[in-house]
Amino acid sequence: GVYTLVRRQAKPSHVWLDGRDNHEVKTVSKYLCADTGTALMPTDIKYFQEFGGEKVIFEGEEVKSIKNFGDPGLHLMGFKPRSRVKLHHHIKGAHFLYPDESLVKGSGKVANALLDRMARKDMVAICRLISRANSPPHFVALLPQREELDDRHVQIVPPGFHVIHLPFADDLRKLKYDETPRATVEQVEKAKEMIKKLTFKFSSENFENPVLQKHYKNLEALALDRDAPDDITDLTEPDNDRIQTRAGQLLNELSSLVYPADYSPAAATKPAVKRKATDQEGTAAKRAKTPSTTAEGGVNVRGYADKGTLAKLTVPVLKEFLTSNGLSILGKKADLVDRVKDHFGV
Repeated sequence: GVYTLVRRQAKPSHVWLDGRDNHEVKTVSKYLCADTGTALMPTDIKYFQEFGGEKVIFEGEEVKSIKNFGDPGLHLMGFKPRSRVKLHHHIKGAHFLYPDESLVKGSGKVANALLDRMARKDMVAICRLISRANSPPHFVALLPQREELDDRHVQIVPPGFHVIHLPFADDLRKLKYDETPRATVEQVEKAKEMIKKLTFKFSSENFENPVLQKHYKNLEALALDRDAPDDITDLTEPDNDRIQTRAGQLLNELSSLVYPADYSPAAATKPAVKRKATDQEGTAAKRAKTPSTTAEGGVNVRGYADKGTLAKLTVPVLKEFLTSNGLSILGKKADLVDRVKDHFGV
């Protein structure tokens, strides 16, 4: 069996309700023909990909066959030293592989023997994984984990394999780093003292997600008809007073060694002021603007068309203009924009 040990906890998804009676509503999606407006059946839907300036049409079954890389499963490719798996190779959350005797008889013995030998030799297994039907293949590394028991022989760490997803060659980026000045020996030693002072025991189990806590507090206030939700304690906020007490002097000394004497953190983070364009006499030149509204208060669609900014208009505004000029309002927003351009000849 493959299990997820750690996963980002998301907020529960919302449910759409009818505003008249608060009954749950069901969402139904329909495909309409852009030319005729008639509803299309699933068998009428086809797909295309532009290639060489032409549209290559695919049937639904052809798309499924293109996405099919084989049956789901884990296929052993070989073994590598554990040192070959780098931290930057972890492109997504790992899973945990544990044998299930109810599915495959004897899998427990095979897994235990393989785990023991791999742990002794400090090796990882490289496998090809297809997690489910129509899923793309991925290379993964199986990292062995031995069983751990406490003083009373109670299991605290189960035996099994961590399934670590590995990147493809296309996923690895080659970055160019700008050369920066090297730190002096004095700066390095001062940084070591600061790090030693601020070293503490950290465990994710001690910190709750403040976004989720705030979300649930708001739901609680709504359910109990309270005027305002209760305050939450954000444990991710740094304890600045404690940091200053433990290493405030070292932080100041390190700053004086690293930054110039006139350095100001507030000035460094202040956004730059955008300079105005000036004319030949040195006065600020004002750029001529095309009116965005007409004298009657409506939207100046012609002005947006002349500036090439029709995409900034909303779909209702575009449809209202097309309707008033006897033009079709079918299609997506890009189709509406093209129709307005054709009307004005821009």
